[in-house]
Amino acid sequence: MRKDLLARAFFGVMIVALGGILLLQNLDIIKFNNWGIFWGIFWGSAFILAGLSAIFSKRPLWFWGILLIVIGLFIGLNLSDIIDVNFWSIFFPALIILVGASVIFNIKPSTSKKSEDDDSSDGEKTAIFYGQESRVKGNYEGGALTAIFGGVELDLRQAKIKDGSVISVFTFCGGITIMMPDDIVVKNEVRGVFGGSEDKSIAKSSAKKEVYIQGECILGGLEIK
Repeated sequence: MRKDLLARAFFGVMIVALGGILLLQNLDIIKFNNWGIFWGIFWGSAFILAGLSAIFSKRPLWFWGILLIVIGLFIGLNLSDIIDVNFWSIFFPALIILVGASVIFNIKPSTSKKSEDDDSSDGEKTAIFYGQESRVKGNYEGGALTAIFGGVELDLRQAKIKDGSVISVFTFCGGITIMMPDDIVVKNEVRGVFGGSEDKSIAKSSAKKEVYIQGECILGGLEIK
């Protein structure tokens, strides 16, 4: 299963669960007082998913992947009363320490803030808690872009794009930027949930090829230019 589909499935289930709980509570069908458990499951699972995605990415990010999984397990253990520590009271100080350590020891994702030339047709790009920039110069037939607490920038201005290509996007507290050539007509079909998309692309009058951009932006955004 593609990582973007797994992320969509997880966040989709959690959003449906949240909406269902709120609806049943507002209808006085249930009394739900376990929000701490709900958000603990949400954040613990989100961190573990992010860690697994980082580890099994095209360029494995072992340090950050393991760190995210440990954070998710820590939340789960705290939720199960196996340990009794206020996670949020130590999360931000620990995050500051880790950022400082990453500067000192240069522990960072190999693709963070780095532009790469990609002559292949592999269109799957995933950024979780970091940023990824990619410039495609070869053939491009579509792909999947995922940004979770991070950002993806895809430059297709020099790519040979196949007519009718589909780019699937998913953001959660992240952002995606796609730069298109002027010989492409963009069909933006992205849905926004507390987020949105903006199409700034300008196709020339002779443009005939079409590219379809589909997916969801949840608490995040997509910019096409």
